[in-house]
Amino acid sequence: MGYAAARYGHVMFPENAHEPALRCAELLLGGVGKDWASRVYYSDNGSTAIEIALKMAFRKFSLDHGILVGSDKSISNERNIQLKVLALAGSYHGDTLGAMEAQAPSAYTSFLQQPWYSGRGLFLTPPTVFIKNETCTLSLPQWIQHGHLSPGDKCFLSLAEVFCKTRDSSSAADLYSIYISQQLSEYSLSSNREHIAALIMEPVIQGAGGMHMIDPLFQRVLVQECRNRKIPVIFDEVFTGFWRLGVESASELLGCLPDIACYAKLMTGGIIPLAATVTTEAVFEAFESDSKLTALLHGHSYTAHAMGCSAAVKAIQWFRDPSTNSNLYFDQMKLNELWDDTLVNQLSSLPNVRRVVSLGTLCAIELKADGSDAGYASLYARSLIQQLREEDAIYVRPLGNVIYLMCGPCTARDICTEQLSKVYRRISSFNPVH
Repeated sequence: MGYAAARYGHVMFPENAHEPALRCAELLLGGVGKDWASRVYYSDNGSTAIEIALKMAFRKFSLDHGILVGSDKSISNERNIQLKVLALAGSYHGDTLGAMEAQAPSAYTSFLQQPWYSGRGLFLTPPTVFIKNETCTLSLPQWIQHGHLSPGDKCFLSLAEVFCKTRDSSSAADLYSIYISQQLSEYSLSSNREHIAALIMEPVIQGAGGMHMIDPLFQRVLVQECRNRKIPVIFDEVFTGFWRLGVESASELLGCLPDIACYAKLMTGGIIPLAATVTTEAVFEAFESDSKLTALLHGHSYTAHAMGCSAAVKAIQWFRDPSTNSNLYFDQMKLNELWDDTLVNQLSSLPNVRRVVSLGTLCAIELKADGSDAGYASLYARSLIQQLREEDAIYVRPLGNVIYLMCGPCTARDICTEQLSKVYRRISSFNPVH
């Protein structure tokens, strides 16, 4: 980074290139974008990366569906066309205005936070998976009748079973497909002006929305239904990308690929802001023409800034190298299990714990709470958080009554076990005072 700062200073990236940006792009396309992506668009933070992704998806949809025609990509008619997204309840995609429009109503989109918010999309409530009483359990929303699924479809011995592709032929997959298809059909019939022009979702884990693990089968079916309708697919991997979930890209866990994906946070090891929107050649070609006005005019002063790209190159290489990342199981390119299974199961069996999600570098615990004690605004865990910080030297981030530990991809397993043991002891004796 010091070399990059001295060598490059600030470089206006349009019509320019420099070594750190080129090297970073090569690593992105050979890693998280391997076998599907060919283009990288740099920005400075995850929310901006999402804004760029939405512009890409909407352009591709508009061309594929005849909304834009000709070499100049002019609008085919003067109808008041509205492009909207398909997204999930509980989602979070950032705090810029466009990104907020692409997420379901929440504490982050209230009038206090975003008076302009209208929610430009169809938001589906997804099934979730968590550990309770040492069992991986599928929690189904109201739109699924529990009687249609066998116990084997709702309880799993391990997360490996949850991610297994053999579930694609299960009754749960059929139910998901019918529901999603029905929702999309009803929406398209309700208006000839509004179009679902992009699917945007956080693959596997919803972060700021409460650390929920979405059933990967549901997301896989969702992607396929959108593929059938030529709806571009965006993976928001700002939180989940770069080994957060134990693999470099969460698409490896899902078993399906996007058209566009967004990365930030761990891309630079968290040391300096940088983001990237990665996409396919087909999406890139949707912006090609002889006119500058059809280009992706998302100018950004810090696009591909050299210090950020240099940090990203180092971080990406560091995480992928077993000589610098002792947690890496190189033969399968995934992290070894960081959180002790016995401790995780013990936590899940505590009477004051509702659910546990443990995957990769993340271990989240939802405390059992009701009414005003539950949800993002809750202060239910305040005394617990204070004890962990002041007496155990553990910084645990609260999301209301959900607390979570998050280590780095290179954090030693012994450290994770030590911290989780302290959390277990505190929660075992936790008795909140109102």
